[in-house]
Amino acid sequence: MKTKIGICGLPNSGKSSFIKLCTKSEVEIANYPFTTLKSGEYSFFIYSPELKELYKVTKTKEVILDYLILIDVPGLIRGAHKGEGLGNEFLSYLRKSQAILEIVRNFKNDDVPHFEGSIDPIRDILIIEEEIIASEKEIIERNLKNLKKEDKEREKVKILEKILDEIQPFKRFEALNEFVKEYNLLITKPWYLLINGNEIDLDEEIKKTFKKIYFLDVKWELDLREEKEDYYLLSKLDNFANEFRKDLDLIQFFTFTKEITQEWFIKNGSTYKEAAGLIHSEFEEKIKAVEVINLFEFLEIGDWENAKKQGKIKIKSKDDKVEENDILLIKI
Repeated sequence: MKTKIGICGLPNSGKSSFIKLCTKSEVEIANYPFTTLKSGEYSFFIYSPELKELYKVTKTKEVILDYLILIDVPGLIRGAHKGEGLGNEFLSYLRKSQAILEIVRNFKNDDVPHFEGSIDPIRDILIIEEEIIASEKEIIERNLKNLKKEDKEREKVKILEKILDEIQPFKRFEALNEFVKEYNLLITKPWYLLINGNEIDLDEEIKKTFKKIYFLDVKWELDLREEKEDYYLLSKLDNFANEFRKDLDLIQFFTFTKEITQEWFIKNGSTYKEAAGLIHSEFEEKIKAVEVINLFEFLEIGDWENAKKQGKIKIKSKDDKVEENDILLIKI
């Protein structure tokens, strides 16, 4: 299952431009609010530097990248939790994701007016927080009422009451997600922040809300790609993409045959059995063991059989944990 990232932000914050940059998809971009009228899912392929190095050695006919799924949703405005703008749709689309990337504008462009009338990233972050919190309160209160009426799942009632009692802007409850995951609460998901444009200092309260904060000038990146053939030498997108993948607590591993070199993402802490299931559904049941070598050890040798002769190939059990930059050969 691919990791889905909900892209959250106010109108004209650069969400659609970010989607276009990351996915090279034809996303409608305009200088007025609500260009995005409904949810869309886009594949964000990530070409890691490690895959590039492996491909130089394997020289296969094909190289296959792994990817994240970005969910583009309508922009949020004040009153979204009450249905203002496209708020109700916005929030329901976000709940489908495993993580949230909040995009906040910090650039001036007279052709693209800010919905609030001025550029103020701190204010925009607070607007989003207030709308999310108001929506969460409604969901928690509604479900608490139902649970108490039916007099069941008392432990879950205690957890929801705890969240409701402590809920406030800039507070997350990620540790409680497993207990209340059926409600798809946004405040139990991991949040990340991307400042679109100039860098800015943020106070500690905001910093602690997000697992990671990134800075990227999306328009500059798009213009660079259109103007220069060697844009990738100056672009910061690849660095962001690979950093974001790691910050999502996804590790990468690799496989290759005579025809294909492939990169795979899997949740940190996953077993080789689970990795085998990603490669092919039947492998998860049939796996007996796995041959493993670290990518960088392999690059020094440059050949699987020579690596095996040198004792660099390790035999792991299906229940051992996958490590970052493993190269795998599943034995069934």
